[in-house]
Amino acid sequence: MRLLLPLLACLLLQLLPPAQAETFTVGVELQSYMPYSDVQDGQYLGYGRDLLDAFAAHQGHVFIYQPLPVRRLLSDFLSGRVDFKYPDNPRWNANLKQNHTLYFSQVAAPSVDGVLVKPQFLGQGKTRLRRLATQRGFTPWPYLDDIKAGRIILIQANQIDSLLAMALSDRVDGVYLNPQVVRHQLYNSKQNESLVFDPQLPFQNDHYFLSSIKYPEVIEQFNAFLSSQAEWVQQLKERHGISDALSGP
Repeated sequence: MRLLLPLLACLLLQLLPPAQAETFTVGVELQSYMPYSDVQDGQYLGYGRDLLDAFAAHQGHVFIYQPLPVRRLLSDFLSGRVDFKYPDNPRWNANLKQNHTLYFSQVAAPSVDGVLVKPQFLGQGKTRLRRLATQRGFTPWPYLDDIKAGRIILIQANQIDSLLAMALSDRVDGVYLNPQVVRHQLYNSKQNESLVFDPQLPFQNDHYFLSSIKYPEVIEQFNAFLSSQAEWVQQLKERHGISDALSGP
């Protein structure tokens, strides 16, 4: 019996969940990308903040958010200077990630990237697109073949407002961006219908994930949170004006 009691105690300790409360650094993008995210006075805001804060509170963790320029964010993440990256996607910078083992969560948010044009050009097809603008670092996946073949000239800029100004002044024929982000920005500038999403042009349904190299167990906790709180997560998306994926033309 004396031998059995310590054995039972060890088994019970293995069955008990480990201490949950930990502090982690989450690397986030230092740019305005509402309704998904924003950084104002060093504070991370938007859907991403609300979602991650709710998970941290649910699990007993503390998340410290580190806003970084997009390229530095990836570098700091791969070098271990931040514990998590949000948002992330397995396809983004896959060549730079190939020597690292990354763990990705379930889908944290849906995303759509497509072409926005002036209303008078709606439905005029892809042949009209000679100059296509997008944010620096973004990949317009549905148009890569046309860009490589020289049928479309790709123009890039760092700021979304610069891209929108190009389209509004006809310096480009369309902008490849997330229409929900553009809608939010145009609404705030009182130019709500000056550019519209053209669903007849090729677009990409994408997704945002939480990723980590060092903490796969926390990714699993996040997955469990997304599943158990699915109704609340959907309500959060709706509250922020984030729509689910679109069907193709």
